[in-house]
Amino acid sequence: MQVKQPGLYEGEKRIDLVVRLTKEDRKDLSDVRGLYISTPTGEQIPLEVVATVGFKNGPNQIQRDDTKRRITVGFNVRNRDVQSIVKEIQQKLNANLKLPPGYYTTFGGQFEHLVAANKRLSIAVPVALLLILLLLYLTFNSIKESLLIFTAIPLAAIGGVVALLIRGMPFSISAGSVLLHSLG
Repeated sequence: MQVKQPGLYEGEKRIDLVVRLTKEDRKDLSDVRGLYISTPTGEQIPLEVVATVGFKNGPNQIQRDDTKRRITVGFNVRNRDVQSIVKEIQQKLNANLKLPPGYYTTFGGQFEHLVAANKRLSIAVPVALLLILLLLYLTFNSIKESLLIFTAIPLAAIGGVVALLIRGMPFSISAGSVLLHSLG
């Protein structure tokens, strides 16, 4: 059991106070109320004289990001891709959840990695494809032959996506990177 005083002040600085009790000393709420504390004059008084001691619902732990409180809700996705499940959750939250000013929702984890990877791939893939086309042209000195060979790339990618669909697997960044690696 932890007893947390809402605020111990040292000048203008507020300091949280945490008292940890052994199992024997926290069998009942009255045990906590009866804890003796010292006053500035050295007198011993029960905690209940200076504080309200009781149970109150609250988060298990307060986490912070950029000095803002954060509550994490974790979930695993099975038999669906992360992007579609997050899109569905966002639609339901927008329709059913009205947050007060200063509150917002974000999605992290695999979805955050997916968004970052999509940003990187939106630049890397076109550049790689142009470089492949340039290398083919430099090799064959013919735009016709280069384009003929270059058309195998999107056809192979389509084949990879079809293979994922046949196996019932969602397309993901990891599946895409394996697919791109096999094409290169």
